[in-house]
Amino acid sequence: MKKKVDVVILSGFLGSGKSTLLSRLLSYENQKGRQVAVLMNELGKVNIDSSYVPTNVPIKEMLNGCICCSIQGELSTQLKNLTEDHKLDVIYIEATGAAHPLDVLDACTHPLLVETIQIHAVITIVNAKQWLEQKMNKSLKKLIAYQVKFADVVLINKIDQVTEDEVAKVTASIEQENPFALKQAVTFSEMDMSILDDPKDQKDKLENHRVEFKTDVTSLHLKTCAISMEQPVDRIQLQNFLEKNHEKLLRVKGFIRLTDSPAMYLFNYAYGFPMYERVKSDVHVNPVLVFIGEELVQRDLERELVGITHAQLT
Repeated sequence: MKKKVDVVILSGFLGSGKSTLLSRLLSYENQKGRQVAVLMNELGKVNIDSSYVPTNVPIKEMLNGCICCSIQGELSTQLKNLTEDHKLDVIYIEATGAAHPLDVLDACTHPLLVETIQIHAVITIVNAKQWLEQKMNKSLKKLIAYQVKFADVVLINKIDQVTEDEVAKVTASIEQENPFALKQAVTFSEMDMSILDDPKDQKDKLENHRVEFKTDVTSLHLKTCAISMEQPVDRIQLQNFLEKNHEKLLRVKGFIRLTDSPAMYLFNYAYGFPMYERVKSDVHVNPVLVFIGEELVQRDLERELVGITHAQLT
């Protein structure tokens, strides 16, 4: 089976340090000899941040809209184009500061992409002073809290602008918001890049790792699982499965056949509501469901789905 391309999502509010981190990540990947591409999203019509990307790195820009709303569908197309046009090891997505990480993750897990890409990590960058002072309206506070909650790695950036005691307060507050994520307090987005490496290569180094809470990204709490659904699905049993697991399932989507219809359906489940959209008969798609949630275990999901259909791992 062809090796999947890793996708790393960079999240964080405006001015938190995403572009500086991206520049450092690209340098690190270049040193390792890995093939990299970048997908950048900006709300405006011009993307200044793309100047950080070396000219030899493939880049796609999505302007004048947010990944998680008006141009979400375009992201899947751009990812598909990047993987088809280039031989890649990793794609970095720098999302606009107004983006919700879960919605970005949702946009990256189109059923047609499950065999070509995989989410490696969501990195959220927090401006330490901004988090400490909380001088934001309620909507912005909620957005930044979500950016932290759904991260696998949280960089507490710009700690040179606050005291050591204040860094401790920010770290403790972020730990309450997301106890699962790796945390690093840094300046100028100087993340320890090795935490994104293959943990097998890092086994010895991780013994004395400087990351404050845990050490690698192998036990991510926000997971994506793809399960092939070759047999028709019972609609009522699927609904029962979703209700049973609603607390840990954030999104479910994919292509399925139903026992009460010979057609293929595009299935979407979000915020507790399932939706079925009939696929045109001349469109060929493979039946598969993609799950996004907290603490998901693919084999456990497979066992639970046995009562609905004969599911097998993709």
